[in-house]
Amino acid sequence: MAKILIVSDTSEADELSSFLNGRGLSSLVLPGSEDILQGISDNGGNLVIILLSNFTLANNIARIIKQEKKLPVLMLVQPDKIVQVALPMEADDFVLYPGQEEELSLRIKRLLPGNGAILSEECIHCGDLVVDLASCEVSLKGEVLDLTFREYELLKFLALNRGRTFTREALLNRVWGYDYFGGDRTVDVHIRRLRTKTGDLDNPYIETVRNIGYRFRKKD
Repeated sequence: MAKILIVSDTSEADELSSFLNGRGLSSLVLPGSEDILQGISDNGGNLVIILLSNFTLANNIARIIKQEKKLPVLMLVQPDKIVQVALPMEADDFVLYPGQEEELSLRIKRLLPGNGAILSEECIHCGDLVVDLASCEVSLKGEVLDLTFREYELLKFLALNRGRTFTREALLNRVWGYDYFGGDRTVDVHIRRLRTKTGDLDNPYIETVRNIGYRFRKKD
């Protein structure tokens, strides 16, 4: 069984560990205040997940782990702190958390040794539309669409939860973050833009569920 080490200074670490254990992955939390390299040496592991409130610190720790321990590193970034993310990213990959649990599972599978560079599961197909989770690109009939970061995150979130209906408020929380203070009509605006860019206004990939919200259509 793969073992994942979680380096964290947040209260979400235990919840994350429980989620991973529920997916058949052994996990252990290493407090960010302790000697991380020693903790890795003492406990072993196949992958390190970093969930720290300070991006600069997280980036430095990722660099050190990769240099000293030669382990794959996945960084988790809280949605309301995405503006802190700066390049170059020292981790092998990153995921917004919480709110992207299904993608988190896919990214972990991709990084675990022995799973190969790319998994077919990392592409979501719906008709002529393809959401590539590895490259963070969306293409329609082979042409890459010019999406903003938030448009991509919204489309990806709905596609990962295909057939499930979300209210506008739920989408704001899961895609924009709990600290977003804009109105829920922001969701409507982004949905309208996505429908225009995907060129599928008559049979949209994102369906409106009357008096509730939106969902990614169930069938191609």
